[in-house]
Amino acid sequence: MSFTRRRSDRPSVKRRACALAPEILEQRELLTGVPSYLAPWLPSDLSVYNPITNQRELLNPQSLINPNNLNSSGLGNSGKVVTGTDRAGDRWTITVHGPGKVIVTDTTPNDGVLGDSINTIQLVGTSPKDTYVTGNVITSPYELTQGTILFNELIATSGVKSIQLNGFTLTSNVTPPVTSPTGIFLYGGVGTLSFQDVQAPIDTSVSSTPYQIVIGEPNTPLKVKPSIYIDSINNQVFDSQSTTIPSGPVTTPSVQFVINGVIRNFNVVSVTQGTVPAAYQFEFPTVGTTGRTSIQATAIDNLTVHGSAKNLTVSKAVQPFSAAGSGIDYLHNAYFGGNADAVGIDVNGNIGSIIFNRGLGDPTGIFTAEQASTGLLLPQTNYGTPVGTTGYPASYLLGGTIKANHIHSLVVKPANVLVQTPSNPYFAQLYAQGYPTYITNPGYSLTNASVVVGGSIDQAAIFGTQLNSEIKTGYDYPSYVAGLEGTRAPSKIHVKSNGDLINSVISATFRPINNQYNTSGTAGPGTVVGGISGTSYNTAALTSLNNTGAGVFARARKK
Repeated sequence: MSFTRRRSDRPSVKRRACALAPEILEQRELLTGVPSYLAPWLPSDLSVYNPITNQRELLNPQSLINPNNLNSSGLGNSGKVVTGTDRAGDRWTITVHGPGKVIVTDTTPNDGVLGDSINTIQLVGTSPKDTYVTGNVITSPYELTQGTILFNELIATSGVKSIQLNGFTLTSNVTPPVTSPTGIFLYGGVGTLSFQDVQAPIDTSVSSTPYQIVIGEPNTPLKVKPSIYIDSINNQVFDSQSTTIPSGPVTTPSVQFVINGVIRNFNVVSVTQGTVPAAYQFEFPTVGTTGRTSIQATAIDNLTVHGSAKNLTVSKAVQPFSAAGSGIDYLHNAYFGGNADAVGIDVNGNIGSIIFNRGLGDPTGIFTAEQASTGLLLPQTNYGTPVGTTGYPASYLLGGTIKANHIHSLVVKPANVLVQTPSNPYFAQLYAQGYPTYITNPGYSLTNASVVVGGSIDQAAIFGTQLNSEIKTGYDYPSYVAGLEGTRAPSKIHVKSNGDLINSVISATFRPINNQYNTSGTAGPGTVVGGISGTSYNTAALTSLNNTGAGVFARARKK
């Protein structure tokens, strides 16, 4: 074996001399010129991220010092970064990036620590172009919690670019209770508003004041279209002092979004009554205790509800369809991923695209007819459905109303699936004896619902059976509400309907005679184009517009 590395030319004595004594290290001294409280600090327990770069930030602990109390420990309830821990051990932090600061007050402001639910979050000195507010929550290591922080009120008088409070829940159910109003009041506007959810258990025996999320001022139109992102809105209204189970619908908003301008995006997972334990469902029926969620704006670019939507309205006014000008100017796109029940969309202008992925109107517990000889309701397979779980159509209420001047695209898919067995006994048990063969068909698409358009519908695709519903073009809905004749303008509808029409009508500029659809009605300049598959059934039940009949009615019908 040979080595290619050259040996040192230094004598061995000289080489050994290098290890006779240790080298003296250069003296180091602490940097005493920089005060310790000004030194950069990288928090390891509550990471703070820049909302633009998504990178962790170096924070200066001087920003945590309360300027009004220089003798404090450096941790106060105001500043660029404010942190606290609730009694369950969930720890939260709110950070203001850019101009401004945050002031946080919990429900026990005199105990000296932020150790309870949050009463108010106030943003001061912010900029609508440069201020980003972020909030984060770390779940308690001591108890099994949901990892959310309850807050009662968020206030900002000046504009904010973005507010993202991850894990923060808006509710009045904070402990200890507070008397300040529950809501979000961003009078200077906001570009993006995002937080966990809205928990609104409103006991009318205590207070009937609605939760309000207000963006902008009425006399100062917003210059920026806000985008709102919320996980869920649980809206429940009840009277704890009443001994009567409520049955009538809640028609006054209990969660109210007041946007004084155009909404860019309204994105929510679900708008429902919330979860009710099965043992108490009969005391909290869906129709009687689901609060109304109202969205009031000038117009909406995109409206998305990924799950169910119950008792939701869209309008300029508190009450939709209350006047000729109550509708918003336009709605570009709307998508409902779950069943939409008791949904009212009031648009004065045009709707670009609207999709109901699980039907408009809840068909649970709905009956289609009555047996003449016995008076029994049909179908009998709906017997035994718990009353508290049925939707609005089962209580003879509207399952939904969509009003616009023009609709470019309308898509309605079935809310449920109907299961049938073959009537031919030879096909009743195809696979194994004793096991019937089931055939699934699309269920109900429109249930006690109305789609009324002053002009035309460019494309309409309806998949499933329509029950007690109407799709009507050339119809002025405010005139109908005022007790006048609504059919007034020429119209045209391109429709593809796969399913039966049970007490349901598709019409274009057609006036029924004495509220009865038949060939004797007055056919105005209206045209229906498209394919209609299925059968029309008239069981003398009323449609959503208080008419009777079933079928397709227009002066001209084209394939």
